[in-house]
Amino acid sequence: MNKQELRQKDILKLIEGLDISPTMHKNATEKYKAVGTYLQEQGLICDIFPQGSFSLGTVVRPFKESKEADYDLDFICCLSKDKDKITPGYVKNIVKETLCKSEIYKEKLQNIEWDKCWTLKYAEINGIGFNIDIVPGVPESDEIVQSMISSNLSQEYAELAVAITDKRNDSYFWLASNSRAYKNWFETINRPFLDYDRQNKRKVFFEKNRTIYNSIEDIPEELERSSLQRVIQILKHHRDVYYCRIKKENLKPTSAIITTICAEIACGISPALNVFELLQIIVNDFEIYSLNQTMTEEEFSRQYRTKNTIRKRNGKWRIMNPVNPNDNLADSWNYNLEKAELFFKWVKVMKKDYLDSLCFEDNDFVALLENNFGSDYVKKNIDLKNYVCVSPTIITNTPKPWRR
Repeated sequence: MNKQELRQKDILKLIEGLDISPTMHKNATEKYKAVGTYLQEQGLICDIFPQGSFSLGTVVRPFKESKEADYDLDFICCLSKDKDKITPGYVKNIVKETLCKSEIYKEKLQNIEWDKCWTLKYAEINGIGFNIDIVPGVPESDEIVQSMISSNLSQEYAELAVAITDKRNDSYFWLASNSRAYKNWFETINRPFLDYDRQNKRKVFFEKNRTIYNSIEDIPEELERSSLQRVIQILKHHRDVYYCRIKKENLKPTSAIITTICAEIACGISPALNVFELLQIIVNDFEIYSLNQTMTEEEFSRQYRTKNTIRKRNGKWRIMNPVNPNDNLADSWNYNLEKAELFFKWVKVMKKDYLDSLCFEDNDFVALLENNFGSDYVKKNIDLKNYVCVSPTIITNTPKPWRR
């Protein structure tokens, strides 16, 4: 194994350590299903299912306020109600009221009402906790579904849409969401990467988790990771650390933006690429898209005709949600231009830390790892003996010329 391969292996080992463990994944799955069962027993007919990183296999332990935080896992609670005959305020609060009927859930329910969810906080396991964010909603109206179809979204995807509740300035609104269709869209792109050399990857995973599974066949697909999923995890963790360090956490790009861009770039690329080869291709495209900041829309379109994921239209940034034609993921960039500027600055730093650093001196490479993952975590998870790190020389008994 050469030096670059060793460094790639160690970066991946650190990222894998921030993924949700098989034990915690099983625990979280049991917990959210138990919530659904309880709500049903209380007469609240609903379907509860994961969304976001938990459903996409891109979970990475959050980094907040300069430290690793509890996992935040998102779940949609879709009530069997007619959107046109009910209010978003009722839907949001009936979920809370029903949870509060249980002493168990009442104790776990956080006092803060977030704009889209209620949060249940669970006890830590081996020093790591997790929160379940429950997002109330109902099936989307026929009118919205038809408008999605009219905007060239497939009927299959459009009919999976959910109207979730959104609280702004003490008022409740409906917001179209389509997390199940997004999962299907992402899995279609990710499938070739997941299937490539799959048996070997499952064998490696099994060897690391022999105490949990009796055989390779027992490993759930939800815990398998492709090179694309690992790239997204690398980017999400680096994003969290970078924006925390510059004290701009409120301006960081959403995970939906990162996942959408990576998946669209990866679509059609050879699944045989390893994580860092794929990361290099994605970063190269990021750098091309950064030219949107300085080139005119006409110049960019003429020179990069196939680059459509991040675009400017009439001076406005656009990153379209692939399963919701009315959702511009970069909409907030147009109200706060610093978001786009910081996004492309972050990409440059990430490239230096995870690609350029593969050629750095050992001292500098280890320093970057410790800066991004924490010194204790690095020392615990990788063998620093593989790196020739020169410690400062301590000089003793030196001549003291002022004594002459």
